[in-house]
Amino acid sequence: MSKKKATPTKAAPTKSVSAKGGNLIRTKGMGMSIKLFKHSGVDLTSSQIATMLKASPYSPKNPNSIETGFSNVSSTAKSVTADFAAGFRVPVLIMGKDGALTPVHYVSVDRGTAVIKLDRGTIEVRGSERIARKFRSLFEEMTGAKITPLNLNGGTMKLYNSAADIASVLLTNVEKGNITQAEFRGQGIQREEDIGMYTRRYKGQISRFRGTFPYPSGALLTTSVNAEVGSLMVYRGGEGILEKDLNWIVELMEDSALEQGQHN
Repeated sequence: MSKKKATPTKAAPTKSVSAKGGNLIRTKGMGMSIKLFKHSGVDLTSSQIATMLKASPYSPKNPNSIETGFSNVSSTAKSVTADFAAGFRVPVLIMGKDGALTPVHYVSVDRGTAVIKLDRGTIEVRGSERIARKFRSLFEEMTGAKITPLNLNGGTMKLYNSAADIASVLLTNVEKGNITQAEFRGQGIQREEDIGMYTRRYKGQISRFRGTFPYPSGALLTTSVNAEVGSLMVYRGGEGILEKDLNWIVELMEDSALEQGQHN
């Protein structure tokens, strides 16, 4: 029988007040991971969703419990915000005194924040990739909704055009003979004529890129975008990331996706 140990709980991002920029979100790692989804089939009001989430609180029975749940649930007429936590069993092989490898299971807890936006038909999850996947499956189970990654292709070009510097670009859906994808890496490559040619003449879409961009606060933050899976990674500058900067990039991506959807 394998032993089970609990690893330290991963801390959720915490906020502090910045004198010049509003709320500063302190991240445990190098930055903030954000996953954006679109939802359909949610036939509940924000108050009903909030009540449902509050009825499923995160309250593990002991440090080894693998449980999921919500806390700090709040709602407005158009949205619901909640902190979300989930436990995950992590198997590890440890060498015993006799030299044999023994499986040991650890319990690791991830925390994130989810914002369900009823007026936009989107969901924003701030946290690790696995906490976003867990929230998605649980919310679908609780509501019967259909949740899929928000396609960020519409927003990638807007962000790309404002870049101070781009380090890598992946173009997909290219229509050029046998070429369906093209990848560029280097410094200042957004000024390369080939990228414009591939997007205009050969209908390529910027699906993934990493670069440095000016944010509303004036900060230049390194940012990675994977448009097809609806994910962003904003790397912190200094002690953290200003909340208004995170809100700006999320709104830019959501607005662009909604505009694109209206034209399709």
